[in-house]
Amino acid sequence: MPTFAFTATRSDGRTKSGTMSGEDRDAVVGTLSQMGWEVVSAEPADGAAPKAESEPAREKSDPSTLAKTRVKSELLMTFTRQLATMVGAGLPIDQAVETLAEQCDAERFQEVLYDILERIRQGERISGAFSHYGRIFPNIYISMVRAAEASGKLDTILNQLANYMESSERVKQKVKSAMTYPVIATILIAVVASVLMFVVVPKFANIFTMIKGDLPLPTKIVLAISNFARAHSLLVGLSVPTAIALFVVVSRTKRGTFCLDMLKLNVPIFGKLFCQVAIARFSRTLSTLLSSGVPILDALSIVEQASGNAVIALAVHESIGSVSSGSSLASVFEQHKAFPPMLVKMIAVGEQTGQLDTLLKRIADFYDERVTAAVEGLTSMIEPLLIAFLGLIVGGIVMAIFLPMIKITQSIGGG
Repeated sequence: MPTFAFTATRSDGRTKSGTMSGEDRDAVVGTLSQMGWEVVSAEPADGAAPKAESEPAREKSDPSTLAKTRVKSELLMTFTRQLATMVGAGLPIDQAVETLAEQCDAERFQEVLYDILERIRQGERISGAFSHYGRIFPNIYISMVRAAEASGKLDTILNQLANYMESSERVKQKVKSAMTYPVIATILIAVVASVLMFVVVPKFANIFTMIKGDLPLPTKIVLAISNFARAHSLLVGLSVPTAIALFVVVSRTKRGTFCLDMLKLNVPIFGKLFCQVAIARFSRTLSTLLSSGVPILDALSIVEQASGNAVIALAVHESIGSVSSGSSLASVFEQHKAFPPMLVKMIAVGEQTGQLDTLLKRIADFYDERVTAAVEGLTSMIEPLLIAFLGLIVGGIVMAIFLPMIKITQSIGGG
């Protein structure tokens, strides 16, 4: 493939000179344009490649610190898609990584890319260079790149990986949108109730002493709650952060994580949504790995770690030993209630026809659609329920306050 020496500029004024391999000049210009560069000149390279403009020496971060770098999923998706495009256009992997590093605006991720570039040029495999940064590139990413290296289909598998990440991100955003309104509404209800109990109710307490006879039962209950909250304000104030801290501690234990994930799958209203999300993620991850050429046992090990739900992870973990002993995947999953019958039947058909990856992708698409429908249904159902609950709480407290006032008015009128 011919090599072309090029000079290109960006809208921010930066200039870049270098070489790029391509079918012809138009292919090189097209690749650079997709990367955001406007080509000034691109001519066949004569002899030695022209040197790129000198760059100031880069300060390297401590390797142990750099290895802890995390990046947003959107940034990793963009990097993967651009890398797939450049590799598919015939650009050598080291030049593709170098170009992406140069145009990266995230400083720490840029350092990571330059370190990966250095490792690749020293002869390390691409998957090996990525594996040094496990907090950026998950196991599924590294395994698929390793499979791509073995099959020689790096651009195809990188595109599959980008599609997988985009699909997973869409599902995640849908779940977030379904949870955002209830969380905000719950906080609002707590704030309004706290203001009423700590500020409004105490001001009416002195008025209530004028009433002869017993107060109405709702008023007694509201006064008792208000008096307790004010008398133990420190305890009440610490209860919420204590509960949050306890939840975090429990969720970090293996047993606690399993119990919480089991609760998520069975909780009223939201349980069905969480179950559909978990099944969609499991199906898409396994499908992506199998279609990339990752062996079934290795794929199951990765799915176990990337399932996002301890109940699903346990079922997958138990399936690894059974499958390695010759059992079918469908027969193993049939024993676990976490997997719906439709999924088990589709897996059985996929194993029989040799199209397991294709059928798993269809299952993932199906459950993605179910998640979208569930989110829309939950949103339309939860909004009026939370409004009614807010009205019940606030209205109940206000009614409890005004019942004695009505009694006072009646006693004055009667007198």
